[in-house]
Amino acid sequence: MTTSTNSKPLPHASTQATAVPLQNQTKIEELESIRGMAALLIVFFHFPKWNPLFDIGIINNGYLMVELFFVLSGYVIFSAYGEKLYSTKDLLRFQFLRFGRLYFVHLTFLMIFLAIEISKYIASTKMGGPSIRTVPFSENSLTAFVQQIFLAQALGPTGNALSFNGQAWSISVEFYTYLLFALIIFLCRKVKFQVFSALIVMSLLLLATKSTYGFEGVLKCLAGFFIGCVTAHLTKKSTLALPSYFSAIIFAAIALFLQFKPFQKFDIAIYFLTAALIASIVLAPKGLLNTVLKQRVLVWLGVISYSVYMSHSFVLWVTANVFKRVFKRPEVRALDGSWVLSLSALEAVAALAFTLVLVLAISQLTYRFIEQPTRAKSRRFAFARFN
Repeated sequence: MTTSTNSKPLPHASTQATAVPLQNQTKIEELESIRGMAALLIVFFHFPKWNPLFDIGIINNGYLMVELFFVLSGYVIFSAYGEKLYSTKDLLRFQFLRFGRLYFVHLTFLMIFLAIEISKYIASTKMGGPSIRTVPFSENSLTAFVQQIFLAQALGPTGNALSFNGQAWSISVEFYTYLLFALIIFLCRKVKFQVFSALIVMSLLLLATKSTYGFEGVLKCLAGFFIGCVTAHLTKKSTLALPSYFSAIIFAAIALFLQFKPFQKFDIAIYFLTAALIASIVLAPKGLLNTVLKQRVLVWLGVISYSVYMSHSFVLWVTANVFKRVFKRPEVRALDGSWVLSLSALEAVAALAFTLVLVLAISQLTYRFIEQPTRAKSRRFAFARFN
């Protein structure tokens, strides 16, 4: 989630004068809802093309919601910490809280995918089971596992960014972007926006020219996160009053962009569209879109969005195996070389519904029994240890 996107409210304390837990600050529920909707679109994007039913522009371009997560994360983190990292203890507390926020859900699904890989190995070598199209522990190797443990799988041309629970690549780059952010705030306070701007320009230029040298994930996060930081600063300083319908127009523009975007070279536009959406929501709090985004179901979806993001690959694996082994549906070779189920339109809709219900159920359980408790324990430890 990067989410985090993956960015959820975290407690904060730096000096005695500013030792106010972040959860006591006003939370913008509309941004939670945006994050939840983006996480759901990523789930749709990762659906295999079981049927042409899913060949829709807004779904095919759903991968850009990760970039949206990065911008949202930068906005939320800067709003909470942009002026509050005054000491080494503040920096350590901040990074430990980010670790506690991200790591344990990541570790849970990493262990699940490790168990799947072990089961493949047993089926292929010990029990004479059905043939395995992917050799166990080939793509998901020991090296990839170690990199996943240290959230290093996407920090460069490792070749393992999409190993195990593939979408965790964004958690990898975001975690270390948090550290870079904290160091900039701590060491370069007076020139932080110049540093942010330099990172944004450098990252966008390299992405636009495809000169990423294996660091594409890192550059995507740097661009989005620090655009989010600048957006937070500008909206805080702004006295601009936007019309109530402006945020709805920006939201519609994003939907149209996702539906009709022809080429990947236009992908970087999502950063600026997301920044405009955030600014319009914040600067027109009584806007038409704001009213919709405050609906309880959407806010709830935002609350569990990190778990949705991290759990859905496992659920898709479950769905594929249920339809393949229980309902005996055949598989066909896709154009990209992967094997996907051959389902009728009705079966595809059933698989979609089954997946969505299971994703939401597992995400609620993950949030309730893993995400919330580990986050609370990390918070207590951080404030006790780094005060």
